Amino acid sequence: MHFFHPIEQSAPHIYHSALPLSPTSSVLRSKTAMFRPKITREETPITEFYGRPGNWGSVIRTIKGDLGGFTCTSTIGYRIAAACRDGTVGIYDSVTGVLRLSLNPADAVEAMRGFPDGSILSCMHRDNPSITLWDIQTGGLIHTFTLEWEPKDIAVSSKGRYLACGLSDGSVRFWEVASKLKGSAFRSGLPIINLCWLAPEEQLMVANEASVHIRDVVAGRVLHSFDMQDPVCGAAYFQKLNQLAIVTRSGAESITTFIDPHRGTSSPLHSIKGRSSYLTFFQTTGVLVYVKGTRGLLLFDISKRDWKYFHCPAAITSVSTLSNGIVVVNATDFGIQLLSLDMGDVISQQHIPPVLAVHPSNEGGVVAIVPTNRDRVILLELATMSQVLTIPARENCAIPTEHAVVLCVSLKNKMAVYWFKEGGKVNLQMWKFYDGYPAWTMEMDELPSVARISPAGARLVTYHNPYGTYLRIWDVKSGKPLDKLRISHSWLAPPLDIEFDWEDEFYCLYDTYRIRYGFSAGSIQHNRPPLIIRLGEDSLVSQAWKRQSDVDDSCEWVVRGSERICWIPPGYIGSLQASHCWTGSSLVMAGQDGTLRVLTFD
Repeated sequence: MHFFHPIEQSAPHIYHSALPLSPTSSVLRSKTAMFRPKITREETPITEFYGRPGNWGSVIRTIKGDLGGFTCTSTIGYRIAAACRDGTVGIYDSVTGVLRLSLNPADAVEAMRGFPDGSILSCMHRDNPSITLWDIQTGGLIHTFTLEWEPKDIAVSSKGRYLACGLSDGSVRFWEVASKLKGSAFRSGLPIINLCWLAPEEQLMVANEASVHIRDVVAGRVLHSFDMQDPVCGAAYFQKLNQLAIVTRSGAESITTFIDPHRGTSSPLHSIKGRSSYLTFFQTTGVLVYVKGTRGLLLFDISKRDWKYFHCPAAITSVSTLSNGIVVVNATDFGIQLLSLDMGDVISQQHIPPVLAVHPSNEGGVVAIVPTNRDRVILLELATMSQVLTIPARENCAIPTEHAVVLCVSLKNKMAVYWFKEGGKVNLQMWKFYDGYPAWTMEMDELPSVARISPAGARLVTYHNPYGTYLRIWDVKSGKPLDKLRISHSWLAPPLDIEFDWEDEFYCLYDTYRIRYGFSAGSIQHNRPPLIIRLGEDSLVSQAWKRQSDVDDSCEWVVRGSERICWIPPGYIGSLQASHCWTGSSLVMAGQDGTLRVLTFD
């Protein structure tokens, strides 16, 4: 068993050293003067890839394939796609590390790119030159784009409208994804190194061996060109600040240049010793992440102009970032590593007040905590202990702790449904992450026992059973009630959960069966009777809801049935009012001192 204390971690041991700067004016013919801001660098070792190292900053989770490694990886929202050595592609949940789906391409996958909405994965194949699109909800093949030449790189535009591919003959192909229509191909004249879509969406950056061109693919013309003189080895785009980072290689040094695609200006910033590649941006903070050599990660903060360097114990073959600030690296023979690095945190690690109660949500991916003074509810993403939402108490009304006040959370859509009582009425509120106010408030007569947000974030389904069992469907954007369905099976207990299969179908899950309902033009299909699907005593649904472990009445032991599994140190668990919850194999607790702790069992 591993103990870790996210709130009490000490700062990592840091080694300071000066980052060497060298003149780079001869490297690039720039339209603006070169500037050399003061740059500092910090070094932090990542000591191991299993468990949690003694220093803060580090390995949250390891994902290993059946054969011990992956050929390439990509992130899709909160999920991770990984091409396995046996030819399959696994879709993993980044919060739990669980394999959610397995794709079976006919040819080996050389590169992958996820679509911004998290619904489609594009795979590049060189043996049989082609690009395949996959639905990562169903695992089905959507479309195959056949190529005349060997593909070198692929890119998906910021809103998922366009897909581009650079070929070995120096040409670039692109398509409108929805219509599958092919745009006018164009030739760059030199082998393609990197492609990167910019903003507005029709602008594409094409990097050759020693030049960069920004092209409007709809108008069919080049907007800006830059001569780099040294070989390009990587590119990344930060849309918020409109910064395009280009890394070139000059002998034993790597040189980073920032380009403003709108103005057509460029600024060589600095050079560092060693070769660098595999770069990406955090799209909320502007921190640039790339691999230095094969065993190091460099993080550069654009606004602060400072570096942090992480040593890794294995060769890194790719790097990407999740929207919650986690760095995802593919390490040779170690698998996929999810790293929490200080400069990579999208959400600052705010001080968490003493905790009285804790409740799980979103399959344990999020926990809702109530401080001891009950003045607010704080939502934490469990994987990083990052605060994603704070809901203040009503005026002169403390937060109740006898029930979970957050009904449901959607990490994908960054939404939470919250309830409170006022004047004898129950009020539902929809909150969006990082907003300090509710999107809407709706009054109802009773509190729903189960609520879930659809995968696309369009509908909210609530289950009620005060004087008869019925379902309500709400429009998430406006809070408008769409429909109400009374269920004939009023003798049923509340469902264990509500699960969505498609946007127009959802299931009420019970211990050994599920009941399916569907939508039609925004409403439930009344003309089609609900379908009862019996799953049997050993069903996955039944197994998923059987708690494997618990805490005994004395709050001293973790037990499994009548067997004592682990002794809990004094003070780790507080009074019975200081609640705890299970999320998979992890126990989340509010201790006597108000400290939030997590115990994870192998």
